[in-house]
Amino acid sequence: MGDIIRKLSSYEEILETALKKEKAAYRFYDKLLKNTKARIFQEIFEDLRDEEAKHVEKIQNKLDEIRYS
Repeated sequence: MGDIIRKLSSYEEILETALKKEKAAYRFYDKLLKNTKARIFQEIFEDLRDEEAKHVEKIQNKLDEIRYS
């Protein structure tokens, strides 16, 4: 993780990288949710997916602040 951060030269790049990872995590949990039959796991994956959606929104808002302020 440290190597990745050292290679990024700006806060914008860091947030863009974080955004990509959060979007990938969202897709990961969404796919698990859609392919799981057990209700307990569906609830867990849905909660995790929804948390990732919040992270995506928060990071996107910060990126917009940097870019448009």
